[in-house]
Amino acid sequence: MELGTLLIPVLIVLSGAIALVGNAVGRNIGRRRLSLLGLRPRYTAQVITILTGMLITVTTLLVVLALSQDARVALLQLNKVLRETQRLEAEIKRQEERLQQLALGDIAYLTNQEVVRDVIDGGLPSRVVRQRVLAAVERGTELARENGIGVDSSGNRLVLTPPNVSWEVMVNLVDQRDKDTVFRIIASQNTLRGEPLPVFVQMFDNVLVYPASQVLSTATVDGRQSRETVARELLRLADGAAREARRRVLAAPFTLITAAPNAAVDLEDHRAAVARIQRVKGPVTVRVVAATNIYTVGPLDVRYRVGTR
Repeated sequence: MELGTLLIPVLIVLSGAIALVGNAVGRNIGRRRLSLLGLRPRYTAQVITILTGMLITVTTLLVVLALSQDARVALLQLNKVLRETQRLEAEIKRQEERLQQLALGDIAYLTNQEVVRDVIDGGLPSRVVRQRVLAAVERGTELARENGIGVDSSGNRLVLTPPNVSWEVMVNLVDQRDKDTVFRIIASQNTLRGEPLPVFVQMFDNVLVYPASQVLSTATVDGRQSRETVARELLRLADGAAREARRRVLAAPFTLITAAPNAAVDLEDHRAAVARIQRVKGPVTVRVVAATNIYTVGPLDVRYRVGTR
């Protein structure tokens, strides 16, 4: 049951009781013709009536304040509540306008979209590491400017999050790694053109993922199919290898970090593989292999290895 449902009848009964007592006191004083502070009995009775009304109001306020947190806030912190309400209304209006702009598609960067990346050897002298990190930040800032990103009150286009970190902290983290480090600046939210870009940093080791000639995927392709069908199946096989490499090899630069990498196939190698498969005129095993040593940062360069079953 709501507190107000109980509070209202209690206040009515309490006010009636106080009024009844005040009336009885006033009549008794009037009947006995008593005097208060030298006043005439009639005026004394009026004073008692006034005090009774005041007592009713004071009692009502005290009961309400004692039993209701909302009432205490409303009565004692009204100006603060009004200011906070105005602030929230302004924030809601700003967010509604921003959502409308987002719906219209005026977006410069998507959440988790890569802004810039570099591979930095943490074993280099600290001075050089610092130069490389700040150069990556400067390059990311310039790319953001070209994409329509604005500046914040401090003149920054890239706003590093969380707020308690700085680019110098990032420099020290890379310097402490003493190995090839992928340094990646990423958008932390959908950002409209004209707004500053909130970003965060990823850094991890750039390691060998697939040595040259390692098999990434295998399938059987029928060489009796048309050239176009065989070509599509080879591309589908390469795409499968790319999906398998997801989270091990980075997606293409400037794309979403959750995307799979693109399998880069040499056009001549693709045509030659199609021709070899069709010459077999029957089922043939095709393997997608690493064209070179493939590291975390990519690219995912692959080629086909065609052999009969």
